Amino acid sequence: MNKLNPWVIGLALALATAVMYTACAAAFALWPQATLEFFNAWSHGLNFAGMQGGAKPFTLGLFVYGLVGVSASAFVTGALYALFANGLNGLFSGKSR
Repeated sequence: MNKLNPWVIGLALALATAVMYTACAAAFALWPQATLEFFNAWSHGLNFAGMQGGAKPFTLGLFVYGLVGVSASAFVTGALYALFANGLNGLFSGKSR
């Protein structure tokens, strides 16, 4: 198996997460109630409706702040995944790194 490049995997996961975050923000802006119900279904019965009542307005600044945070977290997760996958592959294949 070819080694995974942590920078490439991290960036790919960060970009994919940024697209999903943007789609989620757009869905919430267009259909807040339906988006809330969708995520309630994902959370095994937790009800997020109470969190919406006193929420502060969703601004462009808040969107960018969240986008940067989730993308950075995804990048680190992807890079760690590649490092761990390479290490484990070397460990279980009997080959040194």
